Amino acid sequence: MKKIFIAFTFLFALISFEGVAQKYKRATVFNNDNNYDAQVIAVGTTGTKYIYVTGTGKKLEKAVFQAQQNAIHACIFKNIPGTPNADGVPQLYDSPEPKDEDVAFFDDFFASDGMFFHFIANRNSIKPENKDIVNLGKGYYQVKLKVQVSYDQLKQYLVDNGKVKAFAADLSGIAKPKMIIFPSDDWCKNAGFTDSNGAVDYDKALSDNNLRDMIAAFEGFMSKAGYDINNLRQELNDYKTSRAYDLAEEYGNEKAASMKDMLASAVRADMRIEFDYRVKNEAGKQFVEFNIGVYDAATNKSLFSNVARGTAVSGNAQLVNQLKEAIQNIQDHFLTQINDKFAMMAKEGREIIVICDRFESSSITYNTSFDGDKLSLIIADYIESEIIEGTGFSTDQASANKLKFSQVHIPLFKEKKNRRTGKVVKSAQYAKDFGEGLAEYITEITNEPCRVEARGVGKVFITLGLDITEEE
Repeated sequence: MKKIFIAFTFLFALISFEGVAQKYKRATVFNNDNNYDAQVIAVGTTGTKYIYVTGTGKKLEKAVFQAQQNAIHACIFKNIPGTPNADGVPQLYDSPEPKDEDVAFFDDFFASDGMFFHFIANRNSIKPENKDIVNLGKGYYQVKLKVQVSYDQLKQYLVDNGKVKAFAADLSGIAKPKMIIFPSDDWCKNAGFTDSNGAVDYDKALSDNNLRDMIAAFEGFMSKAGYDINNLRQELNDYKTSRAYDLAEEYGNEKAASMKDMLASAVRADMRIEFDYRVKNEAGKQFVEFNIGVYDAATNKSLFSNVARGTAVSGNAQLVNQLKEAIQNIQDHFLTQINDKFAMMAKEGREIIVICDRFESSSITYNTSFDGDKLSLIIADYIESEIIEGTGFSTDQASANKLKFSQVHIPLFKEKKNRRTGKVVKSAQYAKDFGEGLAEYITEITNEPCRVEARGVGKVFITLGLDITEEE
């Protein structure tokens, strides 16, 4: 009986010890939000981030080990603040501690021989400086370490294991936005890159070697992240600025297309990136500051902007290298903002303007009635039935000869049946696509043909009737 009691006591003690060990591990890794500090101090060129982080432990080597754990923990579970030279980064995981179904995974991940150690790029050379070691007494130490985290690899590992959503998944399975990159108009004008009419001349601007290098660096960064980026130089070769003036002469100012509108329409861009730069001085050293703005290609409304900068250096700052460094400093925050805005666009719809006018030769006006309803009301009902539910729209003009609807929020994607195969596919929808559907409906009601013209990706003109001047 005594032997049985001793065996039971030993078994109970063993179970209790394992529970305490497991609890200790979780307490030091998962529930230590207030037990350490972390800050992003720099961004490496290989998808790494340098994080200044504290750790505490009995004996110096345990404090160093804990600081390395904390660096990885901060990337996954905390929003890490940054510095003037490096943006902070949002937490990768969508909770400050593991969810019940993920506890076992992160227990193993943060074990003393766990995978977390593989994402510390400088683990073989990491060592605290004397000034960063604090003796807390009774054998306990606190250290500050500069830990180089393989951030991109860590993120991909968590994505592959289903613990973190990839950027594309953040967009609820929809494609990423298409974009085109421009130097800002103000920068071009200040640099003298204008034509004889004072309009921005992008061909001239691209004669600037620094600008070409910077656009190439930005395009490379976005393409590497999986975004569809169209090359400005290539598109300019097909769509020259003079075409905008031809349209202005042919159709009047309302239908005139700017170069940005034409290029956005040509590549069917969802967003437009614009940037400019200024060379600044700080404590006798030079650095380059970049303002990077993102715009809705349909409305030209600003979605957000970021200011990024490179490290101050002696002598002339190399612009393209400073841009690359600045991009690395803001890239995670920048891409998150793009995805957030595009996800919001998917939810609220693409905002467009629809303008209906008529040729003088048409016998039908927008006051003409069909089955007791004016054509203008029939068109308004069609728009209401096709827009994002609950968004509404504004009727800016309603006369016999012209209708104008603004703030029309159309679904970002629309299902269409392939006429050849009969297969239903989902494709991106822009103002012209919406206008073509409306034009077919108007023709069905009135038996009058309609001409559809787009200005950029956000404005569509539907002209009722035949243009007899073209026939002559």
